[in-house]
Amino acid sequence: MVIPPGADYPSQAHPDLYQFNWRDGRVLPEFSLLWVESGSGVWETRQGVFPIQAGQVGRVISGQWHRYRPIAATGWTECWVQFNGRLIHELDEAGYVSFTGPVCSPQNPRRFARQFREFLTDVAAPDFVNTTAQSLRLLGLIGLLENAVAPAVAPALDLIQKARQHIWSHSHRQLNVAEVAAHLAVSRRTLERAFADRGLSGVLDEITHCRLNRAERLLRETRLPIQKIVSLAGFGTSEQMRLQFHARHHISPGGYRASAGSA
Repeated sequence: MVIPPGADYPSQAHPDLYQFNWRDGRVLPEFSLLWVESGSGVWETRQGVFPIQAGQVGRVISGQWHRYRPIAATGWTECWVQFNGRLIHELDEAGYVSFTGPVCSPQNPRRFARQFREFLTDVAAPDFVNTTAQSLRLLGLIGLLENAVAPAVAPALDLIQKARQHIWSHSHRQLNVAEVAAHLAVSRRTLERAFADRGLSGVLDEITHCRLNRAERLLRETRLPIQKIVSLAGFGTSEQMRLQFHARHHISPGGYRASAGSA
């Protein structure tokens, strides 16, 4: 999709399912790769704000808040693919699709661009069928980004990224701030200060945010019993999850599921 300089973004041609506004950003249940073919812009997640330019790839992790847009002076040409499924979630939980940051540069950009274009051409074909072979092709594209080059980050931001990566990979367990700090081989005070210096909520808030996002997705997309979701999302008790849902949505988990179903 070509976004001319100065054009509104996202445009009206953006698919309804993926529309968002800059003020609120969005959270998607699936994963995404967005390749900028030309132009430049900005990409923002809870990890911070990152420039993105022609030849680079922005990634969206399921359940991760984000927003992005082209710079008005340049516009951009974007190509994207959304994907989901049990395998990619398991790889994400195991830390295998973390890459090196929200924005990265393929080490072999020509190869990535060629394979990405070919994949999108096939997906857009009227007779496209989502076979195992197509899924493996997508994993091949992800593999080209595993050793991608990410923009340099300050030590404090690097610590925050590693903390978030660990939290989003393990928050379904009984995880606490001290365990995150121990995993990163820093003191709890150092970790909390890194978050505070960037104007971010605390580490415990990040753990809760992650658990809530996971619980919301499970309530929307599955018919699992709520008590099972309490465990899968990493909440210690159903009362803890109920209180967090009331704090964020002013509604119970059961009410959230019912409203999501009616919507």
